[in-house]
Amino acid sequence: MGLFSSIFGSSKKKSHFDRYLVVPDIHGTYSVYEKVQKYIKENSTSDRQVIFLGDYMDRGEEGTIEGKYFADAGSFFTIRDIISLKKWALKENISMIFLRGNHEIFFENFFIDGSINAYKQYPFFQNSVTALEYVMQKDHQFAEDFIDFLKSLQPYHLDQKNGYLFVHAGIDPEFKDLQTQVRKGSVYWIRDKFILSKKRLPYTVIFGHTPFFEPFIKKDKIGLDCGVYRTGYINLLEINGSSHRIIKI
Repeated sequence: MGLFSSIFGSSKKKSHFDRYLVVPDIHGTYSVYEKVQKYIKENSTSDRQVIFLGDYMDRGEEGTIEGKYFADAGSFFTIRDIISLKKWALKENISMIFLRGNHEIFFENFFIDGSINAYKQYPFFQNSVTALEYVMQKDHQFAEDFIDFLKSLQPYHLDQKNGYLFVHAGIDPEFKDLQTQVRKGSVYWIRDKFILSKKRLPYTVIFGHTPFFEPFIKKDKIGLDCGVYRTGYINLLEINGSSHRIIKI
């Protein structure tokens, strides 16, 4: 039994790719996402997998939808186009994986489970929901596609061959198995315990969630989130086997 197997047990999320394009937190910053989508479509090939790390919505750009102003119209436009991108990728035989971020949990709780806890607690979430509900009431196909998208999100993606773990927030450095970490929410919420840990990991964790002024690059950790809703740019990661480079958009 190999090192990965002894730590995690068997995984169904195995990868046969050596090349990746990784997209971190977007947070409804539609003006940036449009450029990201253009880059993806112009540079996608069947031998490269595109992985989104989650947090597609919340804290998005203001704007109008059908002439009506919304404080966060960007979250709707972003998720609408991501859903379309997913359909495009399927048609073009481009492999894409969409991970769940902690903000997607808010939307799952609200739209699927009927919980209003996050809605009462976070004004930015209220702004996103207001715009989404406006469209969902008018466009039932979008409403169906949106719920299907939420239900399809994955908690992580593990490439055992090349030694990469793609996840939204990180992992608990105590090396509990991944399914336990998913149940406890570590993969969606963890910050300092993971980032500041000196314990060497047996793979490179590619993550978002925690913003850095510059990409956080260590031997076993690469953090890509730059707080796009404040900075106006995003750091993509291109991986070719054991090498990688940052693409700033």
